[in-house]
Amino acid sequence: MRADIERAAQAVRAAAEFDWTWTVNDLPPFCGQVGWQFSGLDEQVPAAVTNLEVNRPDVSVFVADISTTELSRAINMISFRASDVVLGQSDLEPELDEVFSALVQRMFELLGQRPTDWWIEPTRGLRWDLPGLVVRAQIGVSSVCVYLLSPAYQQWCDEIGTSSKITGTPSPRTTTGHTHGPPQME
Repeated sequence: MRADIERAAQAVRAAAEFDWTWTVNDLPPFCGQVGWQFSGLDEQVPAAVTNLEVNRPDVSVFVADISTTELSRAINMISFRASDVVLGQSDLEPELDEVFSALVQRMFELLGQRPTDWWIEPTRGLRWDLPGLVVRAQIGVSSVCVYLLSPAYQQWCDEIGTSSKITGTPSPRTTTGHTHGPPQME
């Protein structure tokens, strides 16, 4: 399994320093700053590709409203993989743990602060609440993923998570759909 710890961590550092408006308009300057390629700004779901040396360098951009192609529409989250996606292998946990540990250590060094939150179920992850950005690093089913979230979207997810504890419904952290929290990336 290959991982590109340094480029992934540098993308997180650049995201922490970026002046986010959390609209599709942010994609060209941010992608240019981190060396990613973007396309489809005028499409329902813009696309981007990282410069990470992994087998699935695609970026998932989660927009709040796919019924329009306006550049001013909100972005909820951007996610990418810091490691290869490995399918059909049942003993991945030690490799994923090693990649995750190296990644979050490097993120800690570059961000200069400890994580704000952590979890171990259903997968292992850490969260940093930064000014203008929430960063999550998480072990997925078959890769290690990084999520860059709008603080407003993260607040909404947190509120749903709080209300789910009261009502007994699943938390957004454990959902696998694109509607609430970060999905499990393959």
